[in-house]
Amino acid sequence: MLQIWGRRNSNNVMPVMWTVGELGIEFERHNAGGSFGGVDTPEYLEMNPNGKIPVINDDGFVLFESQAIIRYLSTKYAKGTLAPEDPQAFAIADQWMEWYKTTVFGPFLGLLIAVVRTEEGKRDQGRIFSLNADLGGLLDILDEQLAKHEYVAGDTFTMADIPLGGAIYRYYEMAVPHHKRPHIQAWQERLKERPAFQTHVMFPFGRNLAEWNALEQQDA
Repeated sequence: MLQIWGRRNSNNVMPVMWTVGELGIEFERHNAGGSFGGVDTPEYLEMNPNGKIPVINDDGFVLFESQAIIRYLSTKYAKGTLAPEDPQAFAIADQWMEWYKTTVFGPFLGLLIAVVRTEEGKRDQGRIFSLNADLGGLLDILDEQLAKHEYVAGDTFTMADIPLGGAIYRYYEMAVPHHKRPHIQAWQERLKERPAFQTHVMFPFGRNLAEWNALEQQDA
């Protein structure tokens, strides 16, 4: 059985869980990281010396880094669907996954921390405005891509949709100004029809620090 370490509300664990949900494989998840701790023990550090989440153990094969995990699971269990069979199609999906991690994730996470995971009286409104503007410029690029295709890497759902799809769902749930991006919004509506998205992404994560902490401890 696939073993997964990481708390459900983590931005890096969420896309891994969504992937597992799409694959329909049996798994066991262990709460770790955040308020659950457990990532600094010798046993955990042997799996991931960085002391971060997520980590998986797939029948003795241990892997960390969320994007690598998504690619591995997609290639092993969904070659030809989540992981495109054609090398060039695979590279395009991989390209957008890399773009998310290297370019989008920084301002997205910064904004989430500044808006949701900071006490209201301590929020830096100038920083929030700047991060929201930075992220908005990147979303304009994605909106242009989705004007040409129904999904991020083409006209079928692939692994490329998973990291971006979860983060952007959370972005639109945050209490910040949002510009209308019709192609992103139509794509999000398509994702919301997927049962695995409903289960592993569309759950409350909180609109302030108190809610974030409380909901993390309500983890199922």
